[in-house]
Amino acid sequence: MGLSNASAANRAIILATLAIVSAILSNFAWHNGILWTSRLVIWDVPLLPGLFFGTVLALAIWLWVSRRIFAIAAILFSTVLAWLAAGITAEYALTSILKMLDEIAGGKALPPIIFVLAVCGVLGGLVGSTTLTFALSLVCKEFGAFENWARIVMPGTALGVLLELLAKDDKFPVHIGSTLPLFLAWQVTVAAIIGYCIVPRTGDCKSAPQ
Repeated sequence: MGLSNASAANRAIILATLAIVSAILSNFAWHNGILWTSRLVIWDVPLLPGLFFGTVLALAIWLWVSRRIFAIAAILFSTVLAWLAAGITAEYALTSILKMLDEIAGGKALPPIIFVLAVCGVLGGLVGSTTLTFALSLVCKEFGAFENWARIVMPGTALGVLLELLAKDDKFPVHIGSTLPLFLAWQVTVAAIIGYCIVPRTGDCKSAPQ
């Protein structure tokens, strides 16, 4: 039985495995370019993480939804757009929170406040996962159902809290200065859910998409 006829569990495993590779590459791309590429950014948000994960989802569309180039390209572009929206949202939230705290302090120095990045990550995760799920619903009818929206948006939002790990602080153990846990948890979880839900359970063994 080929990949096009994989069961729900196998689809989840396939996409999760590919997402691990995407997450590792995304972590490197956050700080530097990959191989011969430079660090591609828009509004200080690197684009390569969205492109890597978008490639994983584009493959999922090709295998299990449609072979039309428009649908595949739409998901690739939408994933990059969702990542960009998430990054801009988190950055804007961080700037706004820090500005508000500075105004409250009246110019005085404030002690370090933990979990600010976690809040920003949750907001970014909400925007990114919602944008991605909306795009999926346009090319795959399974994601027009509310339960499948919730299956992506809820963990996609909650896992944004792992942005807190990006902070570097020896006084607080979770501040390890890395985005790898965020990329691994978010991309693997979302990819596995998409793989599991992308085809109706009764159609796990349907013929390859046209």
